[in-house]
Amino acid sequence: MVGRQVEEHPGLLRRLVEEGHTVGSHSYDHADMSYLTPGQMRLKVQRTQKAVDKALGHHYRMTIMRPPYGNPYFEGSDALPAFRRVVRKEQCFPVIWTIDTQDYLMGGNPQGIVKNIVRQDRAGRKQDRGEVVLMHDIHPQDAQALPSIIDHFERSGRKFVSVNELLTDKYLEP
Repeated sequence: MVGRQVEEHPGLLRRLVEEGHTVGSHSYDHADMSYLTPGQMRLKVQRTQKAVDKALGHHYRMTIMRPPYGNPYFEGSDALPAFRRVVRKEQCFPVIWTIDTQDYLMGGNPQGIVKNIVRQDRAGRKQDRGEVVLMHDIHPQDAQALPSIIDHFERSGRKFVSVNELLTDKYLEP
């Protein structure tokens, strides 16, 4: 959740929680974390947590954090050690995608999204890992592409799990 968006649309957050979706932080205002000081990073995470708590009327501990743009995880950022310390202190697990749909470049082209996923999935299949697909709720073509995306992964014998299940399998299973 982007904290600023939670403040503007608290009912949507309440609906997501009521439906049982996993809710995590995506910073307060979608800032590129690799350009921030550790204090600024911490503030973005904390402000988002406060916005979520206010919208829900109770404390809802978010333990997942996906930094906007994937930064500082990509492009060799010097901010990566600081970011890791911040999320550790805030008791969050950073979650980064493994497949970028590039939906932000695909206005009105759901098939372009599907093609990006299939291409990247085939390239990554050599590795034995769970995939995290990057999609955005602000792009209508994402919803249009979903049936084909689901079909692709199911045909390849994979199943869908929540991010909590993915993390449990990664960190808690022997």
